[in-house]
Amino acid sequence: MPQTAEVLFNFEFRNGIFLPKALIAGRNTAGRLVKVQQAAQASGLGIYNIEKTPALERALTLAESLREKNIAEAHRKGAKKVPTLPGLLSDKNKDRAAVIRYVHHRSAEILELCRANGYAVAIGLPPRKEPHDYLVPFATHCPEPMLKFIVDEDGINYQFRIIDQNGKTSPLRFHDIRVITNHPTPGWLSLDKELVQIGELNGDQIKPFLTRDGVQVPPEKMEKYWREFVVRLAERNSIVAEGFQYDEIHAPDKLRLAARPHPFEEKYYLYPEFVYGRKSFPLGDPRLTTVDHNIKPPFRLTRIVRDQEAEAELLRPLLELGLVRIPGNNALKTPADGHFEALRWLLQREGELSAAGIEIVPPEEAGNRFSVHEGTVSLEIAEDNDWLDLKGTVVVGPHEIPFSKLVRFIQREERKFPLPDGDIFLIPEEWFAKYRPGLQFAKVEGKKVKMARSQAPLLAPMGLEVGDAGHADAMAKAFQPSPKLKATLRPYQLEGARWLVRHYHELLGACLADDMGLGKTLQTISVLLYAKERLGAAAGAEGGLKSNEPAPQLDLFAAPAADEEFLQPLKALVVLPSSLVFNWRNELDRFAPSLTVETHTGQSRTKDPRILRRFDVLLTTYQTALRDQSILEQIEWEYIVLDESQQIKNRQSKVFKALNELNAKHRVSLSGTPIENSLSDLWSQMQFINPGLLRNFAFFKKAFITPIEVHDDEKKKEQLRKLVTPHLLRRTKEQVAPDLPDLDVQVFYCDMTKAQRKAYELEKSAARNALLGSFSPNDGQYKLRVVQTLTRLRQLANHPVMMDEHYDKDSGKFSEVYEQWDTVRRAGHKVLIFSSMVKHLELFREKLLAANEPHAWITGSVNAKTRAHEVKRFQEDPSVQTFFISIKAGGTGLNLTAADYVFILDPWWNPTIEDQAIARAHRIGRTGNVFARKFLSKDTIEEKINKLQQRKKQLAEDIIGAGGGLDFDKAELEYLLD
Repeated sequence: MPQTAEVLFNFEFRNGIFLPKALIAGRNTAGRLVKVQQAAQASGLGIYNIEKTPALERALTLAESLREKNIAEAHRKGAKKVPTLPGLLSDKNKDRAAVIRYVHHRSAEILELCRANGYAVAIGLPPRKEPHDYLVPFATHCPEPMLKFIVDEDGINYQFRIIDQNGKTSPLRFHDIRVITNHPTPGWLSLDKELVQIGELNGDQIKPFLTRDGVQVPPEKMEKYWREFVVRLAERNSIVAEGFQYDEIHAPDKLRLAARPHPFEEKYYLYPEFVYGRKSFPLGDPRLTTVDHNIKPPFRLTRIVRDQEAEAELLRPLLELGLVRIPGNNALKTPADGHFEALRWLLQREGELSAAGIEIVPPEEAGNRFSVHEGTVSLEIAEDNDWLDLKGTVVVGPHEIPFSKLVRFIQREERKFPLPDGDIFLIPEEWFAKYRPGLQFAKVEGKKVKMARSQAPLLAPMGLEVGDAGHADAMAKAFQPSPKLKATLRPYQLEGARWLVRHYHELLGACLADDMGLGKTLQTISVLLYAKERLGAAAGAEGGLKSNEPAPQLDLFAAPAADEEFLQPLKALVVLPSSLVFNWRNELDRFAPSLTVETHTGQSRTKDPRILRRFDVLLTTYQTALRDQSILEQIEWEYIVLDESQQIKNRQSKVFKALNELNAKHRVSLSGTPIENSLSDLWSQMQFINPGLLRNFAFFKKAFITPIEVHDDEKKKEQLRKLVTPHLLRRTKEQVAPDLPDLDVQVFYCDMTKAQRKAYELEKSAARNALLGSFSPNDGQYKLRVVQTLTRLRQLANHPVMMDEHYDKDSGKFSEVYEQWDTVRRAGHKVLIFSSMVKHLELFREKLLAANEPHAWITGSVNAKTRAHEVKRFQEDPSVQTFFISIKAGGTGLNLTAADYVFILDPWWNPTIEDQAIARAHRIGRTGNVFARKFLSKDTIEEKINKLQQRKKQLAEDIIGAGGGLDFDKAELEYLLD
C-alpha cells in the first residue's frame, strides 16, 4: 500500500495538443509513484495530508481551466451552443491560433511551477497504469542549439543540430522529441524523456527538424526568409554563419547622453543610451539582445548581447555627479528640478563629459544649437528726473548684446534667447531670480530700459543704487521738528515724520497709513514746515523784495514776482473731504501758525493761480479740486497731500484722473484704510504717490490681483509687500501708543419683538424668492434691487417704523439702546451714537427733544461751520452728553475725546468704517477708558453682516496690515437671506 500521496500533472495528447490533468498519486516505501488515487482538486488535498501552498493552488487552478469543457466555455463568446475542443482546434476555426496560445501559456506556467516546486510530471499516462514509467523529469542541463546558415548561389541552407553538455552534436531526428508548448518562447519539449527548453526557440521553430537535418530556401525566397526568419532567429540565438558577414558584440562601446524635452511634462530630462556598434539601448530598455542587419545580398548581420554590468559602470560617473534615475522612465533628472535644469546641466558640463568618453548629443531646437557659452551682464543706471535709465551689455561668447534685448525675455520668463549666429542662449535661472522682480516693472523703449524713480528699491538686488541713499537716511535721522511747530511729537510720530523726510530727500511719494487717531495730520504738518524751511535755506542770501519797492502787478504768464521769490511760499496743496477742512485749518493754525493758509472752498473762492501760488498751504476738497483742475494744474506744487485718500480708490473716477494730472515734486497720501475692498484700491494709492510703481492696472491685475485674491498666492503677496512697503507706513494703535486709553468693545444682541420678527420674516421670505431666483450680478437694476432689499431688512432689524410709518409696536433694539443710553447719561458720561441711517438717529433724537435733553447733531446735510460748532459744544459743554452722528458724515476727521462711550446702532458692510467711528473718541489726548458697544438684532441680517466682516478683513492684513472691505457673491447673498 502507498505510504504517502502527492499531486502529479499528467500531459495527455488530445486533438493535436497536450492537455494537463492534475492527479493524486501514491508513493510507496521505495519512493515509486505506484497508483493514481483520483483527480486532484484544491478542496480535497487535506484528505491525503497534502499541504495546499499558493503555488500548488495556482497550478491546480490552471489545470482545471484546461479541462476540455472549461476551454470550450472560455471561448464560447456568448454563443448559445457550447463549442467542442475539436471544433475550436479545427483548421476552419479562425480563432484556432488564439485557442492554442491560451492552452500553451497556461501549460507553460504549470510546468514552471512544477520545476520550481518539485511536482511530478508525466506524459501520456494511461488509466490504471503505474505513473513511474511515464514520468518525465526536468533536465539538469538543457542542450544548446547549433543554428547554421549557409548562403550561396543555391539560396540559404538552414541546418539545425543540438549540442549536449559534453559538446557532442547530433541532429534532432536522432532523438525522441515531443513538443509540449509553443508559447511563450522558449517552448517546452520532451527530449529523450526529459523536459527541456532549447535556446530561445519555440516549438514551431523545432518541428521542421524532427524528420530532417536541414531546410533549403531557394534564391527567389532568400530576401523574405532572411528578413522574417534568419534575422528574428539570430536576435534571440547565436548562429553559425557561412557565406555572409556575421559578428557578435558583447560589450558597450560608449555611453551617449542627450537632453530632450519630455513630451508630456514640459521639462527637459537627460536621456542616456548605451552604444553597441551601430545600435543603442536607452536606459531601462528591457531588450537584452538585438541585431544589426541589412535586407539585401550580400547579407550582413551583427548580433548584440548587452552587458548590463558594463553599462552600470558607464552610468556610474553620471550618478556620482548627482543625477537621479526617474522610476518607470528612461531618463535621468538633475537634483534641481526646474524646466531647463537638465539642459543647462548638460551645456555646462559638455567639455568635462566629452573628456570622460561620454558622447554628447549637441542640444538643439528646430536645427539651432544651444550655446555652451556662459553669459555675463554689466549694468549701469542713469537718473532722468522721475525716471531711471538702465543701460547694459550681455556678453555670450563672441557676442555683445544690448541688455534691453534680453529684458522682454526676462519679463516673460522665456529662457531661450536667439543669438546673432542662430544659436540659442539659455538664459540662466539665476538671472530671472536676480533681475525679473524689478524688470517686470520696466518699460523698454528702443535700446532704453526705463523704470520709475519710485521703483529704485527694486534695483538693489541687481547690484544697483540710485542717488545717495545714505544722504536721505542721514537727513531723516538728523531731522528734528522745527521750533515753529507748536507741538511735541510723540516718539512714533517723530519716527513717522522722519520717514516722510527720507521720502522728501529721495523725491519719492509716501502713504502714511497709521490707524485713526495717531496723528497723521500733525506728522504731515511737521514735514510741511521742514520743507518750507528747506526752501528758505535754498533762497539763502539772494535777498528779495526791498521794503521801499512797490509790489509788481500780477501777470498771469510772467515768471514769479519778486515778492513771491522773497516770500518763498511752500505751495502745498492739501485735498481732503469737506468734513475735514475745519479740522485741518484748525490744526494748521494751532500747530504751524507761521505757515500761510488759504481755504479754497465755496462759491467765493479765488480762481486766480497767481494768488493761490503765494500761500504755503492751500486747503481744498476733492470735488473742488476736480472743478478747478484747470486752475490748479497751472501751479508747480511742492507738495500735494491727499487726506482720507481712499477717496481716489476708483481709478476710473474723474477725481482720480484729475489729481494724477497735477504737477508736484512731492506727493503724500494719508489713509487709515488704503485697502477697503480690493487690491485695486492699493494700486490707485500707489499710482498717485509714485506713478508707474505698480505699472498699469492691466499688468497689476494679472500679476497680483488675480493670483492673490483668486488663488491666495503667498509668493505674490510677499512680492507685493516688498514693492509697497518702502512707500507705505502702517502702524496700529496697539503697536505705537501704549499710552492710549484702553478700549473695551462689546457686542449686544437684541431680541426683536414678536411684531417686529413677523414683519422681518415676511420681508426676508419675499427677498429670497425675488433675488435668488434670478441672480444677475452684472445687471445694474438687479444690483439696485439687492441694495434696496437688504436696506429694508436692516431697517426692520432696527425698527419697522423706519420702513412702515404706520407701524405702532415696539422695537427690541430701540428699547435696549435707549435703556443703556439712559444709564450712561445718568452716570454723567458722554456718548457718541453712530448709525448708517439718518432715520434711525432721528428716532432717538425725537425722544431727546421730547425730554428737552441737550444733544449735538451731524449728518451729511450739516455744513462745515455748523459741524465745527457742534464739535465744540460736545467737547466743552458738560450738559451736552449725546452726539448723534451719521457714520458716513462723521466717521473720520473728528476729535471727540470727551466721549466715554461709543454706540454703533447698526453694523456697516465695511468693518473699518466702524473702527474709524470708534476712533473719534479712542484717540491720543484722551484720559480714561473708552467703551464701544455694537448693537445687533439677533437672528437677522445684522448677525450675518457681522460674521462676513470678519471673513473679509484678511486681504488687506496680508498686504499692509489694515482692515479690509466687503463685497458679496451669490453664496454670501444666500447666506444673508438664509
